[in-house]
Amino acid sequence: MSNATTSRGTPLEAGDDRLPSRWENAINSLRGTSVHWLLASLGAVTALTGVMFAFRAQLGVLNVLLLYLLLTFFLALTGGLWPAVLSAVLGFLAFDFFFIPPFHTLDVAAPDHVLALFVYLGVAVVTAHLVSGMRARTEEALRESRRMTLLAELNAALIGDVTLDAILGRIAERIVSVYGAHGCRVLVRGEDEELRTAAFFPESIGPNVDRTGLSLAEWAVTNRTPVGRSGRGGRIVGRNPVPPTSAGDADALYLPIMTKDRIAGVLEVMGRPGTGVFRAEDQQTLTTFVDQAALALERARLSAEAAQAAALTQSDELKSALLAAVSHDLRTPLASIKASATSLLDNSVEWDKETRQDFLEAIDEETDRLTLMVSNLLDLSRIEGGALRPQKDWYDIDELIVDVRARLAPRTKSHPLTITVEPDLPLLRFDYVQIAQVLINLIENAVKYTPDGTPIVIAAHQIPGAIEISVHDDGLGIPPEHQLRLFDKFYRAYAATAVPGAGIGLAISKGLVEAHDGTIWVESEPGSGTTFRFTLPLPPQSRGRSRPAEVEAVSVGTGQAV
Repeated sequence: MSNATTSRGTPLEAGDDRLPSRWENAINSLRGTSVHWLLASLGAVTALTGVMFAFRAQLGVLNVLLLYLLLTFFLALTGGLWPAVLSAVLGFLAFDFFFIPPFHTLDVAAPDHVLALFVYLGVAVVTAHLVSGMRARTEEALRESRRMTLLAELNAALIGDVTLDAILGRIAERIVSVYGAHGCRVLVRGEDEELRTAAFFPESIGPNVDRTGLSLAEWAVTNRTPVGRSGRGGRIVGRNPVPPTSAGDADALYLPIMTKDRIAGVLEVMGRPGTGVFRAEDQQTLTTFVDQAALALERARLSAEAAQAAALTQSDELKSALLAAVSHDLRTPLASIKASATSLLDNSVEWDKETRQDFLEAIDEETDRLTLMVSNLLDLSRIEGGALRPQKDWYDIDELIVDVRARLAPRTKSHPLTITVEPDLPLLRFDYVQIAQVLINLIENAVKYTPDGTPIVIAAHQIPGAIEISVHDDGLGIPPEHQLRLFDKFYRAYAATAVPGAGIGLAISKGLVEAHDGTIWVESEPGSGTTFRFTLPLPPQSRGRSRPAEVEAVSVGTGQAV
């Protein structure tokens, strides 16, 4: 083709020679005028002339001119400039031929009729120009208003969408449902720079783009310029277009989606609303959707980069915390075990029975401490990796508490420990090992951060829909500013103290309880002690069993019922 349309929709002649703007606008208007309107103008003048000719004797010259002028005004308002101009010229000829003596000739006998003819022609042409210009400006204002409305509706629709796929899908859906296109696809460049369909609407068009469409999309990406094709004539719109092939019946437009520093994809729009091929105003309207798609892709890219940076930061923090735990909290029990074992193996010293027993107890205690710490680190890694799967079965919660008390007896011998369990608690489905680990972590926490002799109370009772278990100590309490972060990984409220620990016990307890669909929290007032509570949900049809009511609590310190 000898002419094309740039991305702004400006016509170019062969050789890119520009015509004066007013003639260029007139030529564009003539090219955009439908032949139907020109035929309608001819038919309207013919019909009006026939009607007036029947009443020629009753109509004066002025009335005839006003009726022709009114027809020109109507055609300018509805059909545009050129149908109105044609009406003015045809009216000029018909007025002279049928209504000015001598009739049926173009001769004019009276001089005042000559003036009336040319005044009519001038007024009719000026009226056609002014009214059609007003019509064009009104249509432009309406198009701009529609574009702003589309943008507002699209922004409102995208507020609730957070994922990239949802946003691109909503853009494709809005182009069809609001703009009125027949179909839309959003093509996005992958890591291999190939264009792939990320969203499409409606479902009937499918995700696959034909070879010609894909070639045009690649061309739009390479040249950073919109390009279109017409299925009726195989016409390609764009600078230096690729050769067309059959494209079906619907016109299509391919607009590159340009972000700040790259071409992210292409918007394929099929089927302009109404009839005809896509025009400059359509491209301007669709640019609104293209900009939204570009923002969505750019936001997704920035979010991915931010998430990657956050993951790297978290990984560095986790590595540093693990190194700190390994370098201190793991080495301390190992050093104690090594010292006790070396002392026992030293044949040069005769250890008495009591000293040897102290060495063995130290080895046993530090081994348990080391095992607990390694188990916590492994549990933390499983929780972080999403591999934590509770192996649930039916258990009695008071039996679990008694078992944990017995296992921790060596660690709690300096803290009077009391158990209070509500009678007739129903059986629960939970992972015995994991919930035991939660109780151990909470009791160990109370032992580490309270002075010797501080009582610890373990309680369990039923609440609506769950069983609540608590561990209370009468220690110094936890300041409010630390309570919100107490269950964070590697966070310690009393990090400056000499109490050993890596700050992962409560984080693991939180992960284990939440894996059972329960909740865990802390209640503490400085000077009034601390209570950790967690819940385990009851099944819809829980099984209960009776429990003797005469024993409600056992004092571990004295071994007597209370």
